[in-house]
Amino acid sequence: MPFYQTAAGVSAGCYALALVLLIALHIVEPQRSPVSTAVSDYGTGKAAWLFKAYGAAGIIGAAALCRAMLDYPGAEFRKAAVYCLGALAVLRLGVLVFKADEGSFGRTREGLIHLAFAILTFTLAYEVVSIGGPTVLAITAGPLNAALAALGWIVPVSLALVVATMIPRLRAFFGLAERAFLVSTLLWFLLTAALLFAGA
Repeated sequence: MPFYQTAAGVSAGCYALALVLLIALHIVEPQRSPVSTAVSDYGTGKAAWLFKAYGAAGIIGAAALCRAMLDYPGAEFRKAAVYCLGALAVLRLGVLVFKADEGSFGRTREGLIHLAFAILTFTLAYEVVSIGGPTVLAITAGPLNAALAALGWIVPVSLALVVATMIPRLRAFFGLAERAFLVSTLLWFLLTAALLFAGA
């Protein structure tokens, strides 16, 4: 098996695991509202170990997908997309190392650092989808192409909603917007990794 295919398989497995762990967070702490509670808040409670596992799966998935994109013989991904993905893998460590303040809008020094890393990684995830999207669509067809195209629209819209719900008047809906962004980007990464693994 070519190395790019192994890397893509690892990435797909990690992103699938990340989705499962994201769901598990809500099962372990059902008292937190998925509409208003930020996902980072789970890193402050009894589900903290799950939050770290979720973050680690995303970091490994991004690093492996970055490697697969570099070596994939079926298309040449724009270097900017690959660099953004590599930076995403590295900077996600900051989201795990620095704990969020409850509410995920930094008040303490550590909470502010966590928030800064979160903003950077959200931006990088969007850039990967935005820059890498045309290449991915060019090597897909049928339902998979339609799904990736739809996710290519959902990701920027949900990111805009994340920004909008950071305003105090709309903050009650921050969790919902954040989850829409996280799930849509995870699905885009998962489908892209699976595509490269299949050698389309």
